[in-house]
Amino acid sequence: MFQGEHIQVRYGDRNVFAGDGVDLTIRGPERIALTGGNGTGKSTLLRVLKGDLTPDSGVVKRAEGRIAYLSQRLDLLDLDRTIAENFATFAPSLPESQRMTLLARFLFRGARSQLPVGVLSGGERLRATLACVLFAEPAPQLLLLDEPTNNLDLVSVGQLESALGAYQGAFVVVSHDERFLREIKVDRRVRLTDGTLVES
Repeated sequence: MFQGEHIQVRYGDRNVFAGDGVDLTIRGPERIALTGGNGTGKSTLLRVLKGDLTPDSGVVKRAEGRIAYLSQRLDLLDLDRTIAENFATFAPSLPESQRMTLLARFLFRGARSQLPVGVLSGGERLRATLACVLFAEPAPQLLLLDEPTNNLDLVSVGQLESALGAYQGAFVVVSHDERFLREIKVDRRVRLTDGTLVES
């Protein structure tokens, strides 16, 4: 699904990763936790995985299939359009009744599905974004999440855990929340320490 060898990214005259870069392979529907201290390059590595950032050196191979990236900014949705309108854009072939049923599972029932995304709280925006991403056409084979539980209430965290539990593809999640990582049953843990990526 993804294979990266000697990935190196430079900002100015500084290398993000140590030595000749980092190696990471994702095979099939793996659930991977990416941990490490602040400023170690976790978000940079996610952007490389997505393809938004081209490494300055190294080899990257991606299998065919959609990759979805939920950044901390949650900026995938159109803020001026309603939740239902955004969902229809991501999943246009689903009948409206089915879209409404799915949005209700993410706690957007009835009139709440007609709220503009711009008025939503952080937790609500995450739930709306997850609904759109998980049921998008085509569905993502790899989901990248950057600190998804930051500033979420318990209801929203529980909804996120349920959504990831039902998700069939692979994901890489950056998180320091050990309880959350246990709940979503990650298969592997990798840690960025001093610019080096190690299995932990």
